[in-house]
Amino acid sequence: MKTFDVIIVGKGLMGAAAARHLATQGANIVVIGPDEPTDLNKATVFSSHYDQGRLQRIVGRNEVWTRLNIESTQAYPFLESQTGIQFHYAVGCLYASVYKNDDYLQRLPIHAKKFGFPFRLYDGFDVLKNDFPEFIFPNEVKANFEAAPSGHINPRQLIKAQLALCRQRGAKVIADTVLKVQEQNGCIIAHTENGSMYRAKKVLLAPGAFANSLDLLQRKLAIRLKSETIVLAKVSEQEAQRLSSLPSLLYEIETKDFEEIYLIRPIQYPDGNWYLKMGCNLSTDIFFDSLAPVQQWFRHGNSDANLPVLKAALHSVLPGLQVQDYIAKRCIITYTGHKHQYIGPVEENVYIATGGNGYSAMCSDAVGKLSAHVVLNYAFPEPYMEQDFKPLWQA
Repeated sequence: MKTFDVIIVGKGLMGAAAARHLATQGANIVVIGPDEPTDLNKATVFSSHYDQGRLQRIVGRNEVWTRLNIESTQAYPFLESQTGIQFHYAVGCLYASVYKNDDYLQRLPIHAKKFGFPFRLYDGFDVLKNDFPEFIFPNEVKANFEAAPSGHINPRQLIKAQLALCRQRGAKVIADTVLKVQEQNGCIIAHTENGSMYRAKKVLLAPGAFANSLDLLQRKLAIRLKSETIVLAKVSEQEAQRLSSLPSLLYEIETKDFEEIYLIRPIQYPDGNWYLKMGCNLSTDIFFDSLAPVQQWFRHGNSDANLPVLKAALHSVLPGLQVQDYIAKRCIITYTGHKHQYIGPVEENVYIATGGNGYSAMCSDAVGKLSAHVVLNYAFPEPYMEQDFKPLWQA
């Protein structure tokens, strides 16, 4: 059996990015993860990157998130030029909040100025309406607009680009699911669903929401898994063109039924149709503590029951939107104990990179780069600090 330098378990956004950075630095790697399932009933694990649109912003809720976002967007031109795969659309991002003492807006000028990133604050709806007439907000709204490179990304295409560069650099990419990892004679053995075994000096686990569900770790990480329902609002091509310059939206608002809206302009999906995507936290969201309920959610979850609330939320902020049909889609969010990703060693020669907290798609390349550095160098590069990403365990 061949011995690799590193096995990467999972080829989602974090895993594919980490694999690309490891391969670029000369590591002999194999990245193993399932392709997007064509039959949900036959899939063991699932992901939320089966989508065409994920929001991209720059200034995060703190300096760490902001730095990760900046480093990721700086890598996009290289990825697109080297692969010919477009995945980044810099239409800008609008953050709006109805809260007078919004913590994010208070800290935003500090983080933006530290990194030299321009911002434009709006105080009140009247001025905001002149620049973004399609959106409707309460009069007391406060907002910030980020121009390019903020906007949105296509996660499917981003992963495709990362894996294309992996292959160019000699990495092996396997469509399979790792069910178990174990130490054996100083090496790590990965056992897959198809009955194969792979051996390496080290393993990087990037299993998304499934770190605790399979036989990958001896202890359980302190993570919380929450259901997420999005609505895809099908529109005509003419309506999509009318809204083609609409920025991505993050909207801090709370009602008895929903909170924290995020929205992406109409984009074309693989079926040829145009859909505007919107999601939010719902009062009916479900928290999971084992594999079977997660599988049940992705396979048969009653996401359609959330459509009335999602439609009401959508039209409250975009009342002029002309919709032909509404489709509910099921996703999952992985929350960590400290609201940063878990990155670092978890056992001898075993490393973890997981815990998106709802924001890792926009910074996945930098998370992958950081994870690769830790695996190869046993330490975090400056100015990142180990304690910000330290994996936490269940009591």
